[in-house]
Amino acid sequence: MGAASLTTAEYRAELALRRLRASIQDCTRCDALVRCRSRVVPGDGRVPAEVVFVGIAPGRLGGDRTGIPFSGDRSGHLLRQMIKHSGLARVFITNLVRCNPRDAAGRNRDPTADEIAHCREHLRAEFAIARPRIVACLGRMAWKELGRATPFTPRRGKLTEVEGLLLFPMYHPAFVNRGAYPIRLYARDFARLSRLSASIRNGDLDLELTL
Repeated sequence: MGAASLTTAEYRAELALRRLRASIQDCTRCDALVRCRSRVVPGDGRVPAEVVFVGIAPGRLGGDRTGIPFSGDRSGHLLRQMIKHSGLARVFITNLVRCNPRDAAGRNRDPTADEIAHCREHLRAEFAIARPRIVACLGRMAWKELGRATPFTPRRGKLTEVEGLLLFPMYHPAFVNRGAYPIRLYARDFARLSRLSASIRNGDLDLELTL
């Protein structure tokens, strides 16, 4: 999208995002991640955003290779396919951490609590720029970080307000790719998310009925 087609708010948000992306490219807060990553992978997408998707970390064959979260691998393909089919347009995609964590054998691993804590400031800065109506937490780990003690119940698909954010629980696309959750239900969850986002946009969402 060219600068001429952006509103003033969108243009300012884009500039702020570019500055943030540049500022974290040389992050060295986590020794283990610096050693195993190929690159830093900041969040990417439309700002301001209606929905921000938060995963766990860039994949070894995905974001770590492409530089864009949830791209280039099976999880990224499924997530972006679901977003497209649901009609969601203004979305921003990011992760709890911006570097690919690997184990001693070079395989993807979950980030540690310290690694998530070290990257928390970057996530908050992305939220401040994206100003999402809804944050979709992809998987239990993202939900635990943002939803705190609230139960992780993706099958119910209800919004939960935590510290001023409207959170929506969803399974991580890797969980669906493993066959642990039917893809037809995953598509239903995205359709529900799209309807909730539209309701908020139109100002007709009754939070008392959805929280």
